[in-house]
Amino acid sequence: MCLSLQYLTADRNRLWCVPRHLCQLPSLNELSMAGNRLAFLPLDLGRSRELQYVYVDNNIHLKGLPSYLYNKVIGCSGCGAPIQVSEVKLLSFSSGQLTVFLPAEVKAIGTENDHVLPLQELAMRSLHHTYHSFLKDLNFLSPISLPRSLLELLHCPLGHCHRCSEPMFTIVYPKLFPLRETPMAGLHQGRTTVSFVAYCCSTQCLQTFDLLS
Repeated sequence: MCLSLQYLTADRNRLWCVPRHLCQLPSLNELSMAGNRLAFLPLDLGRSRELQYVYVDNNIHLKGLPSYLYNKVIGCSGCGAPIQVSEVKLLSFSSGQLTVFLPAEVKAIGTENDHVLPLQELAMRSLHHTYHSFLKDLNFLSPISLPRSLLELLHCPLGHCHRCSEPMFTIVYPKLFPLRETPMAGLHQGRTTVSFVAYCCSTQCLQTFDLLS
């Protein structure tokens, strides 16, 4: 939790993923992760208003950017190149010919036909609201009250709904917005097949979210 960190450069380090805690750095303004092996980015990346510049050029495994980055300055030339990624065993979902990889923490991928959330997801959201909204202190929880992995998730959710900001812990409802369908398409002139991905907390948010609204 480097509260004063403004610029972080991690280019050409063979990184496969980046930690979700990067999304919680309050002063981070510029993040460069070019020339790595990233297959996905944290769901909340770009949610902070402070983060304005994100460079992920030449991560050829990367085919999806969190839609929070839509209004940021993004470098993604070379991303999404058609290569084989069979050695990367990550959760993914497909839309047409495009496959986007998701963080391993996502236990389930929702669709428009799913109207009931898993019990674990409902329980985690309830705990988060109880301890974060009312007590304002997640440290109130005893270290033995939950498994360590779930305590970690409570402190740093997998992401927040791009429609309503509801925290998400084990399931997301993804919605693709191909770059060719956005005003940014002309900036890259066919050099990338990367898409923006909205991650929603429910079927209702999934159906009503619009990247341009």
